[in-house]
Amino acid sequence: MNPDMSVCGIVAAYNARATIAGVVGGVRRHLGTVVVADDGCTDGTGEAARQAGAEVIRLGRNRGKGHALRLLFAEARARGFSAVIAIDADGQHDADDIPSLLHAHREHPGAIVTGSRMGDPDSIPRHRRNSMLVARFFVSLAANQFIEDTQCGLRLYPLAAIESMALRKERYVTETEILVKFGDSGGTIRSLPIKAVYPPGQTTHFRSIRDVAAISCYVISYLMVKWGVEAVRPGAVNTYRGPGTGRDVFCVSPFLDFVFECLTLFASLPLSALYGLWHVIGRCASIPAVRSVALNGLPVGVTFRSILLLPILLALAIVDLLAGKVSLDLDWTSPFVRRYYAMRWRVS
Repeated sequence: MNPDMSVCGIVAAYNARATIAGVVGGVRRHLGTVVVADDGCTDGTGEAARQAGAEVIRLGRNRGKGHALRLLFAEARARGFSAVIAIDADGQHDADDIPSLLHAHREHPGAIVTGSRMGDPDSIPRHRRNSMLVARFFVSLAANQFIEDTQCGLRLYPLAAIESMALRKERYVTETEILVKFGDSGGTIRSLPIKAVYPPGQTTHFRSIRDVAAISCYVISYLMVKWGVEAVRPGAVNTYRGPGTGRDVFCVSPFLDFVFECLTLFASLPLSALYGLWHVIGRCASIPAVRSVALNGLPVGVTFRSILLLPILLALAIVDLLAGKVSLDLDWTSPFVRRYYAMRWRVS
C-alpha cells in the first residue's frame, strides 16, 4: 500500500527512545509525512525519530503533551495538510489501524475519528479501565454524544476542527478539551475499534492521580458552565460557539482557571441537583431546560445519581490505592464503576 500523502502523522514524544523508531516506522507505512515533537527529551528520542524518517521539532524544555500537540497542529497546517493522525509515542497503538481511520475520514471528512480499545476491555489494566469508563461517562455528557473511548491517543483530527476552538488547557487535559469543545459545538466524533498493546513494564508519563484529577476537574467545571447556559437558554444544547464562549469565559489565566475549577468542584453536587430539578420542572412545563442531560436516552435520575455518587467513588479509589500499598488487592472500585458509570447510551 502506498503511503497517504494528504494526511500528516504527528507524535508528541517525551523520553521515548526505546519505542519511537518503531512508532515512526509503523506510521510511515501508511502516511507520507511524520512529524515528531521532541518535548525536551533527555534520552535521544529526537535523534532516534529522525533516523527512523521523521521530521523533528525540538522543544528546549518539557512543556507537556498539550503544548506539543498545539505546535504539531500548527506545523501540519503550515505544511499544507488538512488533517493529522496523532499516535502515542510509547508503542501501545498498532499503526496498522491507520487505514481504518483514513477510510472513516474519507467517509466523514468533517468528523474527529478516535480509536477505541473497548472492544476487549479485559485486556486493559484494571486501573486504566476504571478511569476510562468514568471519563467516558462525563466526557460524553459534555460532548453531547457517546464516545466509546475518550482517552485513546490514536485519533484523526481535521485541522479545521482544531482551528474552530481555542485550546487553553495543558498536558493530557488538552485531548479531552478537544473532544468536549468539538462535540459541544455540534461536531461529530466517530469511534473505531483498534488494537492496544500493554506489555509488562510499559513506561507511561500519564500520572494516574494527578492527570486523572486534572481531567476530571476540567470536565466537571465544563459541565457546570454548560448546564448553567442551558438552564437560562431553554432548548440550547451546543453551548460552545468558538473561542471566548462557554467555559472559555472563565479561562482568563492559568491561576484564575485553577481557582474556578476548585470552586466548581466543591459546588458541583448542589449545582447538579439544582440543574436536575430544573430539568424536571421544565419538562413538566414543556420547557426544554438543561436539555442535553436527556440526550443519552437514560432516565435523568440515573444520570444525576452517578454524578452525585462521585464522592463515594473517590473514597473507594483511595481505599483501593492505600490497600495496594500494603499488598492487599481489594478492588472495590471496579464493581462500583461497572454499576454506575459503564452504561452505554440508549440512543445513537
